[in-house]
Amino acid sequence: MRRTLPALLLAAAASCTPEIDPPPETARIEAELARSVRAWLADDRGTARADGYTYAVDVAQLLLWSARAGDEELYDELRAHALRHLLVDDPDDPFTRGFVLWRHRPGEPRDASGTTEALRLAEGLWRGAEAFGRTEDRRLARLILDGYARHAYVDGGVWLIRNYFKLETRAFATNSYLVDYAPDFVAEVAAETGDPTLADVAERSYDLLVRAQTEGGLVYDLVQPEVATLMGPGLVIFSPNDVVQLSNAATAAEQGVRGRPHVALAVLGLAKEKLPRLDVSYLGRTGDVAVRRRPGMETYASLTRIAVHLRDDEALAELLPELLAASETTARHPPEPRLYVASELLLALRAVLEG
Repeated sequence: MRRTLPALLLAAAASCTPEIDPPPETARIEAELARSVRAWLADDRGTARADGYTYAVDVAQLLLWSARAGDEELYDELRAHALRHLLVDDPDDPFTRGFVLWRHRPGEPRDASGTTEALRLAEGLWRGAEAFGRTEDRRLARLILDGYARHAYVDGGVWLIRNYFKLETRAFATNSYLVDYAPDFVAEVAAETGDPTLADVAERSYDLLVRAQTEGGLVYDLVQPEVATLMGPGLVIFSPNDVVQLSNAATAAEQGVRGRPHVALAVLGLAKEKLPRLDVSYLGRTGDVAVRRRPGMETYASLTRIAVHLRDDEALAELLPELLAASETTARHPPEPRLYVASELLLALRAVLEG
């Protein structure tokens, strides 16, 4: 029987407990996976995926993990690469200063900014400043968030962070994805710095996350104000055919779990109803399976991080065995894209260890 959104919230909240003890093998598996990552970074491909491009999200999430894990050597290596190849910081073009390229390949012209990528790189640098006493990295994180904020726009009364800026045409995208927001992190920086622009971005991002929550307990993927002329203003936040990818819903919910925990509670509640069998996507309105295929391990990683934030031992009991097994397998037989998968798993393992 389909559960309603309030029922999902109550079911998830009822199982939240105040203490989480990580399994003893968690630290060993994290260390094993981190060793594999260092070996991959030292091989011929380095930071590149199989297509020859380095993707900023891979580097940024590993940078974030290295800061949280206290691995200053890896942090320095990734930081140097990001500042050299991914950060746009041309004094002659002040508008694009702080933008982060979504990907890079030697010899190729700069393509477009990435908003999820900017958030992850900014947080990596911010945590590095905290972990290693890097005042300059705190400044760089602010520079990137200022660039991120310049992607904001109001279209037909709908506020959004535009998905990218094409550097060649100097044009913004007209749409946005819910994974392009991180209101918890932006709100944290705004509170520490007193920056009113970032405070506004954080609050509007929270509001958008709440508006994107579906009746079935998920988070819609897409914001596209231009469809209002055809479909009406109430349908500008959606997923095509009402099909929501679980990994996207979990990622979006996780980034607002501190400020709007009820959204994450609902996503986790739906996942708990489906466990031990999760599928790649569900219908937003009902939570019924849309595509019956096992999701990638990044889905389990995001859900694990949500469960840690919400102190939900019941969810962790089902998610952790999958996470630990996938981490060991990835260390020895990496899937593609290997750095992205490893970064998601490492961040989840780190969350479990930090409690």
